[in-house]
Amino acid sequence: MIKLIIPGRPISKSNFKLYNKSGQTLMPVKGKYSKYVAYENMIAGYINSQYDGEIIEENLITVLKLYFPNKRIGDLHNYPKSICDGIEKSGIIKNDKQLKPVLLFDFIDKENPRVEIELYKSSEFEVSYTISKK
Repeated sequence: MIKLIIPGRPISKSNFKLYNKSGQTLMPVKGKYSKYVAYENMIAGYINSQYDGEIIEENLITVLKLYFPNKRIGDLHNYPKSICDGIEKSGIIKNDKQLKPVLLFDFIDKENPRVEIELYKSSEFEVSYTISKK
């Protein structure tokens, strides 16, 4: 298992997309939209400072634990894209398609907002879950 911690409030990719006249998505590198590119690079930098292993070529069971400073979370489902793009940008995997399944959890931590990433090699681990009535 590989555990990585990215300090700071998670950033959603959907807040930074622009579209051209034909409807294609653009990700500007200047202006307020460059904040997303900086976030991806920050994720990659933290991962590279915490992981010194080989490039992983197999699929990875991915657990994302998002810790927000308050209840103003937004659409939780938009956060994994920015995080997965940062993981790919770090170079520890070849493609973020390797990150499957992705399990997503959200928490509040006013003192220490962060993203915790857990990666499990599919050849060594399996996922099982149960849903039970309260």
